[in-house]
Amino acid sequence: MISILRRQLTYQDVFSPGRIRAHYVLIAKLNNKMTMLSHANLYLKDMGSSMATSNKYSNLISMFYRFLSTLDKYLDVSVSSYHSLVDNQDIKSWQVQREIDRVAAQSSRPSTETIVDDGKIIYKFFEWLGKKGYPSCVNFEYTTWQPNFKDEQLLAHIKKKALSSLDGRGVRALDKEVSQNRSYSLPTNHEIKSLILGYEDPVYAAMFKFSLGTAMRPMDLCKFPYIGNGENSHILPFENMRCEGATVNYQVTKSKGGKSREVVINLLDLKALDDHYIKKYYAPRAELYAKRYGEPCPPSILFLSSRGVPVTPKMISRRTVDARERARRLDPSIRKSIRFYDARHWWPTIFLIRRFKTALLGQMSEVRDAAAMQVIKNQMGHAHLITTYNHYLDLARVLLLAHEGFVHELVTNPSKTIEQYLDSPTLL
Repeated sequence: MISILRRQLTYQDVFSPGRIRAHYVLIAKLNNKMTMLSHANLYLKDMGSSMATSNKYSNLISMFYRFLSTLDKYLDVSVSSYHSLVDNQDIKSWQVQREIDRVAAQSSRPSTETIVDDGKIIYKFFEWLGKKGYPSCVNFEYTTWQPNFKDEQLLAHIKKKALSSLDGRGVRALDKEVSQNRSYSLPTNHEIKSLILGYEDPVYAAMFKFSLGTAMRPMDLCKFPYIGNGENSHILPFENMRCEGATVNYQVTKSKGGKSREVVINLLDLKALDDHYIKKYYAPRAELYAKRYGEPCPPSILFLSSRGVPVTPKMISRRTVDARERARRLDPSIRKSIRFYDARHWWPTIFLIRRFKTALLGQMSEVRDAAAMQVIKNQMGHAHLITTYNHYLDLARVLLLAHEGFVHELVTNPSKTIEQYLDSPTLL
């Protein structure tokens, strides 16, 4: 099997002066020979709307190429030419092999749903190659790239190949575990507070609470400034801000897909951020930044780790896993599925509950509110308005129907901070 190295690449776009491109590139290594996977790298350049997306796509293509290198069909083929021989059966075989490996390990991950979704990404990679004029043997008129994981013969074949014991769990049993562990509702206030307390570094707790109040993605939070400029020149440490009203607007730039949007921030959330993070931690961490990088911390960076390192989405993800496990050791009832990203979904769901209350349980037409749709669209930055709105309506209905133990309130009410909402005694 070949090994494939993944490297991050950052450079100036010669066709767009002033634009910086950043994405992963793939390099195959076989017998000390290094080969750039040019076709895959062109795809990653074209598709990489964010480093997180590029990371995911490059990892999947790397996995797929490593699998291809194990097939007899590719033994005498240069890795740089793999793309020209790939057909629908190869993509299907890769997915089946992943199921075999999973059953052999008796692991619930990756789920069948994930395996199929990953196959779609690989399929789209070859679809992109075809549109760009690069040949392959993938047939785009049929869905023969996707195995039928409901077929009994295929399931039996997978279990046999996995050499699992007679009483070992098969694909269905493993997928059932995933389904049982998946969160179908928002975290409870108790889970939110436990997660916040689970962070060892207070910067992550501050960011989580700020996301609860703004619905900003981790990548957007990491770019929130200490002192803003341009359209965000009014963003300052709270005690220096001079704003009328209970909220301020903030321009999120170059978010997912390179899009920008304007979000509304409760001034009290900015005050809480100032009280709990900026006043206590920012100055000493900025000094650590200066020592580490040899220059003053730029005003565009607010969130710094205890080592003076700018917080990244990957750091947020890792520290959240640690915080969740720490919280679960104290209270095993806290679900394994709780994530930092739940904060982003919390905002629109609670917004709808506070806006419509029990009307959510009536006819859909009663809650088809254009103004509410626009508020959620603007705050979340989603392009598909109806789809987004219906998704959060469903979440809000489920939460309202099972509200016992769920004591959420809308965070944009200007009279309360996040902490006060989490301690509130009622849902409505």
